[in-house]
Parts: sequence; C-alpha cells; structure tokens
Amino acid sequence: MKWVALVSLILASMVQQPTPLVRTRGGLLRGRVSHNGRFHEYLGIPYGTVNEENRFQAPLPPPKWEGVFEAFNTNTRCPQTILGSVGIIGQPDCLKLNIYTPIHARTDKLLPVMVYIHGGCFFEGTGSSFLYGADYFVEHGVVFVAINYRLNVEGFLCLGIKEAPGNAGLKDQVAALRWIRDNIRAFGGNPDSVTLFGESAGAVSSSFLVLSPAASGLFHRVILQSGSSLAPWALQHDPIRTAQVLVKQFGYDTKDPYEMYDILSNKTVNELIRAKAFDNKNYITSDWLFVPCIEKDLPGVEAIVTEYPTAILESGNYTKVPMIIGFNDNEGIYFVAKDYGTSLKSIDPKENLMPDLEFPTESDMNNTVENIRSHYFTPEKDELIQDMVDLYSDLHFKYPSVVESDLYAKTSDKPIYFYLFKYGGYRNMAKIISRFYATGGASHADELFYLFKPHSIPFPHHLERRMIKRMVTLWTNFAKYSDPTPRTSPLLPLRWRPGHAGNPAALVIDSQLSTARLWDHTAVELWNHTYTKYRRKRHMNGANVEMGQMRRRGNCDSRDAVALEQYVYFIIEKKRNNNKS
Repeated sequence: MKWVALVSLILASMVQQPTPLVRTRGGLLRGRVSHNGRFHEYLGIPYGTVNEENRFQAPLPPPKWEGVFEAFNTNTRCPQTILGSVGIIGQPDCLKLNIYTPIHARTDKLLPVMVYIHGGCFFEGTGSSFLYGADYFVEHGVVFVAINYRLNVEGFLCLGIKEAPGNAGLKDQVAALRWIRDNIRAFGGNPDSVTLFGESAGAVSSSFLVLSPAASGLFHRVILQSGSSLAPWALQHDPIRTAQVLVKQFGYDTKDPYEMYDILSNKTVNELIRAKAFDNKNYITSDWLFVPCIEKDLPGVEAIVTEYPTAILESGNYTKVPMIIGFNDNEGIYFVAKDYGTSLKSIDPKENLMPDLEFPTESDMNNTVENIRSHYFTPEKDELIQDMVDLYSDLHFKYPSVVESDLYAKTSDKPIYFYLFKYGGYRNMAKIISRFYATGGASHADELFYLFKPHSIPFPHHLERRMIKRMVTLWTNFAKYSDPTPRTSPLLPLRWRPGHAGNPAALVIDSQLSTARLWDHTAVELWNHTYTKYRRKRHMNGANVEMGQMRRRGNCDSRDAVALEQYVYFIIEKKRNNNKS
C-alpha cells in the first residue's frame, strides 16, 4: 500500500493542474498550469474560421462553443512539409493561438502583452512551444501570445479576384490581433499595451502590418528581427506567373485567374504542397514563392497591402509606433550552408542575381556580376564560403532592413532602436546545425534561442543564463516602457539610445555591449547603384506587368513602384556633396 501511495503521488505531480475558468467572447475556456508551476498556458484557442468557401480568403469569425473549451492542444500547426519534403504535417483548421500568463496575473492590474509571429519563409513554422517556449518572457512579467497563420499556397495565393485576393495569411494575423484586443483582458493582459514582434518571415509580416490600415490600432510597439517587407523574397513579383507555374504541375497551362482558382480549389492541401517545388537551389532565392503580394482593390474585400511598401513609407501613411529593428552579423550562414555546405572554391555571382533585377543588355548584366564579384570575392582566394555568407547577409537581410530603417527614421516621430546581434555562444543553434562551428558571430535565427526556451531541445540553461537574461530584459523592457534600457544596471551597463536617419548608431549585442554604425557604407552603395539602375520596372494598372519586351498578365493594382534604393542612394550622394562643399 505504501508503494501504491508513493506511485500515486509521483503520478499526481506529473499531471498538470487545470487553471481557473476564463470567459472569452467565444465561451468559457480552461488552460493548465505549466510543469514548473510558474505560469498558466492556454493552448490552441481558435481565433478565426476557415472552410472550403473562404479557403484562400480572409478568415471568418471564430467559433462559439457551449460548455468549457479545454485549451490543451500543444502543437497546432498549419499544413507544411517536414524534413524538407519527406512528409506533410499540420491541420487545415489551424487558426489557433497560444497564451501564456504569469501565475499571479490579475484582471484588475493588467500586464503588457507581447505577440509573436513565427518565421519560416511563409511555408513552414509554428507558434507552439516546440521552438518558441515563452517561459523566459512570462517570468519577466508579461502576457505572451504566439499565433499560427496559413502558409504557402493557402496563405498567399494571389489571383486578384474575390475568391483569392491574396495575403490570406496576413489577414489571419490581423484577425488574431483583433481577437487579442477583444479578449486578452480576461487573461490579465492590457489590450492597450501590445508589442508585436517577429523574426524572418515574422518580421516581414510585422512590417506589412505596420504599413496596413487594417492593423491600425491593434499594436503599440514593434520589434523587427532579421526581416523586412523590402527583402527580395518578401513580395511576389508576378503572382499570376507564380500560380501559373503551380497549375502546370497538375497538367494545366493557363493564365486566367478564374481557371487557376477552379483548378487549385479542387486540390487538397497535401496535393498543393507536394506539387510545390522550387526553381532555385534555395527557397529564399526562389522566383515563385507564395509570399505576400500587392493586392488589387476589390469591392467588399479588406486588403492588407495595396501599394508598394516604399511608396507607403515615403508617404508616412503607416502606423507610427516605437520600434526595435535589427539583424545578425552573419545572417547568411544558415542559407549558404543549405546551398553550398561549408566550403566553396569557385563561384559565378550570376547565380545570385535576384528576379527583381532586369538588365537591358548582356553587357549590363556582366558588369553587375563583376561589381558583385569584386566587392565580395577576393581574387585568387582558396576559400570563398565566408564571402558568400557576406553576400547572402547583405542582399537578403541587411540591405533591405537598412533601407526600411532609414525610411522609418525619416518619416516617424517615434523612437526607433537599432541593433546588431553578433554573440556566438552555446545556443547559436542555426550556426551549429549549419556546421559553421569555428565562425564567429551569429547566423540567421541564432538570437531566438536567447529569447525562447524551446521545449524540443534540452538546452543547458545555466551555460547562457546571463545572455538570456540580457536579451529577454531588453525585449520586455521595451514592451513595458517603450525603452529597452530605461536605466542602467550591471546587466545593462549601456543606455540604448534611439537612432536617427543616415547610418544610425546601433547597439551591438555581444559578450559586451557597445555601439557602432548599423550598416557598411560600401555595401549599401553597391546595392543602391545596382537596384537604382536595374530594378525590374512595372506598369501597375491592374492588368499588366511589363518586363522588358515581354508582357505577362498580372493582378497588382498600384501606382508605379518607386525604386526603393533610389531613396537611400540620394541620401548618401547628398551627404557626400555636402561634405565636399
């Protein structure tokens, strides 16, 4: 009997206890107490509805229920491939969010809310604690929310018709923010103090939400980590062609958006995902990713993005809030490792020209290739892998963020804090799995493991306790005070000041904190020159997209896109002329 009692006590300690009931607009729900007993977790709460009728459209209102909804679903995710293309996991009914609250959270003393949008290049990822365990955030006294949103074709099919207007995945995010506004008070969160943040595609999403009137008023601060709406991979450059390539996988050759909708709407999500293959080595350089698009103005359809991002930024017609914007010093490691491994002896830079560039002559293209080669690749050098890392880092992450940052700084009166993360420690998982062990600094996504406690990886917390506390304190201070360093301390001995337009100072996050300029002048000048001359020109009249002498049917309805690089190039030239005079 003693053994039975002992076993019963052990089993009881392993069972997570239920939380008190919470009343939302959908009905009563119940979560559970975390394993360590420090916070409440409410998992898999529906914030929207998707069925066959609105499969490629904005979500319908969330369901209501009778009785008590048991919010215990630990790993909801939207359909996606796993381990490359080995299999497909996830459920179409995936518009769910997870909420984590301190055990002492009260509805009479509301806490700041932090809403995280996961990355994954818009075709993979999840908002679950599998990677994004919220433990550290909640222990710092905030309410944390992570969301799922539709990915890939179902999230970003953009045909310019009511049945598939585009950006369903971004519309999911807006619906989640609206649910949070309407319900988070019941969990002890302050709906008037919401910090939106994301990494990679999550940062791109957050950037688009800043630019969209649909999301106005739903958040009050933003953190953009290693992602920009101006990145080459962040926008579909020809959505009709993207869809056309997909339907060809099913044996059809059409550019008619209604015909393509009929074809794709009769395919299962698994069929759509299996048919999707990349025309480049790496998904980040693919010319037909299903990602956000510029939407056509359709009656009765609420759009997220109707203009080119630079046009919105230059106009100043966006949600102005305090911001943190930054990136890692060796962003390209993760992607270069996928493309080239850990060694590279020769390279043709022509392979890295992006589809948003168009050259009138072969000579123009060759000159551009030589400019890239001379800037990034040292002649007669035996090993070029780090040079390629630098090229990927600049082209896909740093340069787009630099342009966007400068435009924000020029048009917003709110404080903007810039950072460069270059810490190399035991939790730099992206760098480690890429086998760049001896390379200093941080790869794309490395900073995440100093913010989150992934429940899928048994990291030894004590090895990086100080850096974890430093990063989470900076982020939660910003959520609480709109200032990441309202005061100095032994942990944060340096005040992080807001930056300014024109190569602003950034906080360098390393084993020691310091400040430095955010970007490299020569790299910015190279890409400004390249894009100013060769950015693919578009005639945005809602029907056609011009590409040299070719004309293809399109669906974007916006005024002519101003080359985003011209703006920063103008600033640099103006400063240079002023210095000369």
